[in-house]
Amino acid sequence: MTYPPFPEDELRERAPANSEAHATIDALRNELALEKPDPQRIEEHVERLRGWDEMVATLERWWMDSRTQAFIQELTATGL
Repeated sequence: MTYPPFPEDELRERAPANSEAHATIDALRNELALEKPDPQRIEEHVERLRGWDEMVATLERWWMDSRTQAFIQELTATGL
């Protein structure tokens, strides 16, 4: 299962300094790196990141990419 490269660097550049956004980016990256990522947790992290306007466009490009959505659907379908 693959997804488009996670835009961590770009999100960090856009994230407000000293915000929880950086911890949420870390949490999302770490979840994606797991052998069996939890699709619900991934979605929770994405929803949380949507709360920072500065990052929405970058996040949405990645999240709405058909490869990312196929990855999430596959995780959900296989029950991982």
